Amino acid sequence: MTVMPGTIQERIALPASARPGRAESARTVTAGDVLSMLRRRSVMLAVLLILFLGLAGGGFLAWWFYFPGYRGECLIECISNIPETGLTLEHERIRQEEHERFVATQALLLKSPTILETVLRLNTVHETDWYRRVRPDERLLTLTEVLVAAPVRGTNFLRVAMECRRKDDPSIIVNEVVHEWYESVTKRSAEGLAPELKGGQDEEEALDARVEEKRKELKGIADRLPPGARQDPANNITAQQVRQISEQVTLLRLERSQLEQYRDIYNNPRGVAATAEDQQIVEQDPQVAGLIQALFLLEQQRAADVLMFGEKHNVIRQLDAQIKTMDDKRAKLMLEKLSERQASIRQETNMAYDNVGYALWLAEESLAKAEAALTDQDRLLFEYMNLEAEITKDLEYKLKLNETVKGLERVVRHRTAVKINIAQPATKPLERSSPSLWLIPVGVFLALALSIGIVLALELLDTSVRTSQDVVRHLDVAMLGAVPDTDDEEIDIDRVETAVRDVPRSMVAEAFRRIRTNLQFSAPAERQRSLMVTSPSPNDGKTTVACNLAMAVAGGGRRVLLVDANFRRPALLRILGVGRAKGLSNLLIGEGSLEDIVARTNVPLLDLVAGGPIPPNPAELLGGPLWRTFLQTATGRYDQVIIDAAPVLLASDALVLATTVDGVVLVVRANENSRGVARRACDLLADVGAHLFGVVLNAAQVTRGGYFREQLRSFYEYQPEVDGADKSQAISKKT
Repeated sequence: MTVMPGTIQERIALPASARPGRAESARTVTAGDVLSMLRRRSVMLAVLLILFLGLAGGGFLAWWFYFPGYRGECLIECISNIPETGLTLEHERIRQEEHERFVATQALLLKSPTILETVLRLNTVHETDWYRRVRPDERLLTLTEVLVAAPVRGTNFLRVAMECRRKDDPSIIVNEVVHEWYESVTKRSAEGLAPELKGGQDEEEALDARVEEKRKELKGIADRLPPGARQDPANNITAQQVRQISEQVTLLRLERSQLEQYRDIYNNPRGVAATAEDQQIVEQDPQVAGLIQALFLLEQQRAADVLMFGEKHNVIRQLDAQIKTMDDKRAKLMLEKLSERQASIRQETNMAYDNVGYALWLAEESLAKAEAALTDQDRLLFEYMNLEAEITKDLEYKLKLNETVKGLERVVRHRTAVKINIAQPATKPLERSSPSLWLIPVGVFLALALSIGIVLALELLDTSVRTSQDVVRHLDVAMLGAVPDTDDEEIDIDRVETAVRDVPRSMVAEAFRRIRTNLQFSAPAERQRSLMVTSPSPNDGKTTVACNLAMAVAGGGRRVLLVDANFRRPALLRILGVGRAKGLSNLLIGEGSLEDIVARTNVPLLDLVAGGPIPPNPAELLGGPLWRTFLQTATGRYDQVIIDAAPVLLASDALVLATTVDGVVLVVRANENSRGVARRACDLLADVGAHLFGVVLNAAQVTRGGYFREQLRSFYEYQPEVDGADKSQAISKKT
């Protein structure tokens, strides 16, 4: 049967994924993908989790035994003596705010450097373990950081607390700090706030005077502005005047431009042609009209005399002479009248041009003055707005200053309104305050989150093609099948290139038979008579896939021709161990025919065409007419022709062959080829119009969440019992 070359056969499109919409949906990482990533790296996840849990547990134990924290607290009660009766709601709010402000002020005063330095000079503090552990130049700063003084929300208490590594230290230091603060508060005199109150009142009066002066200046600017300038700066009188004058200047410039064109025309009389209007006006002139009327009468008389005397009569000749004389006179008179009219128009045009130019000059002068006035107005408006903003800011500051002055007045009036009482001195703590046991679940959660984050980061940063999901998601092509790595096989395979022949009951051989089945269902048989196997890079296993696929197809009862077209690194002759002296390169240069280079193999229905001598120009030979003739002859004699080609990204041989065959199978090596390399190989094949049947994932490794971890065990458990040599090959491995 004769089959047309692959370049002109009808191509059948192959879907990009096994299920509709799968290629698009697989682009986003789903929860299932995350679980698969965690299963694949479960060992690393477990190691990281144990490591981080160990670090967290070790840190917690070290903190617990070597750096414990004991907390001592002292409560200070601040009592208000302001009468509770006769107060309005506003006064009650003010009293509460004053009380809260007083407690917050005392908290800040308690941690002041003066009090803390006094405490650090006490002998009782010198005897504490905290004092001996801290460096002398850091004691004040450290005490300021570790000492806590804050109001207890919703109460009248002020809490003073400190945490140390020794039980006795926090109570000693806290009590000394509170005692020193209490003495300084009781010694404060009552005249402390009088200068501040007087200064605030003076500043308030000066602020009033400054605001009044700015208001007068603001009124002066407002008087200089035109009406409506402040309400609508864009549409006030000056702005409207500028727009009107601008429009007038534009119209005058346009009119002057038109008059300039007319003036140039009429100032050059030779370039002016008489218009129909000029002709009509000249013809209506009395003298010209009289001559035209006389000419009309003479022509009527001539027409009557011609009927009476004939064209040759002397009377007719005299009339013709009179008509010619009168017509010349009419033409001369009309020319004179036209000249007079053009001179009159020229004079009028020049006069109009001068008038418009003068009007334009006046308008431009008016526009310049109006724009200057508008600029001054904008400057005044800017000054007005700035001055108005300053007044607003001064008034806001005045309100705050007024509140401060009133507060000082109230404090002065009620200086003894708040009393201080040490409700509970700091005591020796009974148990440690840190570390808290709640840190244990927090540490477990952080260890788990960090471990999962590292695992997912490593998975997402790994750009290699590892799983069938990677093929579908990132390449958008069909997945023909995956071949497991021979290291994960439970049957020893000496030569993976001939696994279908040598170990037909292995998982690797079954994977190739599955690829053969998927390939058969990808297109009708007449649309896959010639098939090229290639890969993005060397050592991806394309030759292995080509050999085993050819054996699997031949094992299905079809005649197969395996062709070694990889002139860069031919290997089929070495793998199958059969061949002839001449090969494909001899045929492509015209030396021999198909019968001269075909060799039978020890696999039924499988023949081989070796590469032959390596030519210097492989791409030119594969793109020549002899290759197409060879391919047409081979597809006519065999059910399927499988061609082992060079890698796509390294040589152009594969791209040349891809345009001549029915389809291409791309072999991608798991964990070796990156997604970018595989995608570029697919793009190159698509650019030359090749029909890509799909991708074969080679050397897919057995990992948690991978392809064959469960399939391998299930496959061999499902096999029937064997005996003899076959049984000795089944070597069970621990999983």
